[in-house]
Amino acid sequence: MKTKKLTRVLLALTLIGSSAVVAYAGGGGQGSGVPVQLLHCYFINGADSPYVLTLTDQFGTHQHVQLGRARLLCTATSLDSSGAPAATVEHGPALNGNFDPLAADHVKCYDAPPFPLGPSAVVTLEDPFGVETIALHPGFDRLALVCTTAIKTIVPPAR
Repeated sequence: MKTKKLTRVLLALTLIGSSAVVAYAGGGGQGSGVPVQLLHCYFINGADSPYVLTLTDQFGTHQHVQLGRARLLCTATSLDSSGAPAATVEHGPALNGNFDPLAADHVKCYDAPPFPLGPSAVVTLEDPFGVETIALHPGFDRLALVCTTAIKTIVPPAR
């Protein structure tokens, strides 16, 4: 149940603002706007968690999952004045013109090397497991991942 809720929350965060650009179906490469709101995830040095969970997803049940130290803080892409995600392709081939953001049911993350410097701020983070205040340091809390919504289809085994 909690896994579904977390997936829904992540998907909701990523889809916020996407409805303004659903009519845009990919296309272009360099200079093209990315049609979905992305999550930018920064390395953090959060607190250790005292929780042990049982997690069930479509791949099975995982018992005795000990939560460790909080390691990532993810923030959604800003929206521009038209409500579109403020993410533009600087370099790369044409975007997937067949991607339907409204059909997305998963989150897929990409490494973001060379891990640009992160923010400098003191933040309070509140989640289902607690509340903590941490100081973000640009030299340590670097951008680690960029995540987007994704559509997952299980490929049947070959016969």
